[in-house]
Amino acid sequence: MARYQPRDFYYRKARAAGLGSRAAFKIEEILKRWSLAAPGARVVDLGCAPGGWLTMLARAVGPQGRIVGVDLKPCRPAAAQVATLAADLGDPELPARILAVLGGPADLVTSDAAPRLSGIRTRDQAQAAELATSVLRLVRKLLKPGGAAVVKVFMGEGLDQCVAGFRTEFARVELGRTRATRPGSSELFVVAVGFRTASAAGQRPAVV
Repeated sequence: MARYQPRDFYYRKARAAGLGSRAAFKIEEILKRWSLAAPGARVVDLGCAPGGWLTMLARAVGPQGRIVGVDLKPCRPAAAQVATLAADLGDPELPARILAVLGGPADLVTSDAAPRLSGIRTRDQAQAAELATSVLRLVRKLLKPGGAAVVKVFMGEGLDQCVAGFRTEFARVELGRTRATRPGSSELFVVAVGFRTASAAGQRPAVV
């Protein structure tokens, strides 16, 4: 197994660019590889702190786009087209709050959220799968038909069931790993394209 070097290429690259973490390069690679987040798009970023994904998403959608980031921790907006909310992803009122700020259903929902790790493998895997399922529930309420989602998951128990949930909602679902992911990490990303369920978000008129 490759040893993780804490000050490797992506660590140094993030520091040089003034980014909060190497995670920014993960979403940058995913957006390019799958051609997501076109200029002018509406995006929701769940688990947005410390803000690296917000920075890359803002660059992708440009000044005409709109992004709403959500995290338990307060997070500074990365650009003028970015708004952030300090909230629990399980808050039943959160979808309505997000849509009101976003101005309508999202073209893309992203999530780099991860559970607090206990060090107990089975417990951590169960919590990660539960979190990804919670994110999928939010995706159903936020995403417009035909939209896309990028959600962090982890290898282990519950992954297959989690991915199956995305497959029921999207025309195409793939599991990807990024070059910026730490060697030895069990981290993967679900990339789901072509949201095909007529969700509440898709039926709701745009909020202005």
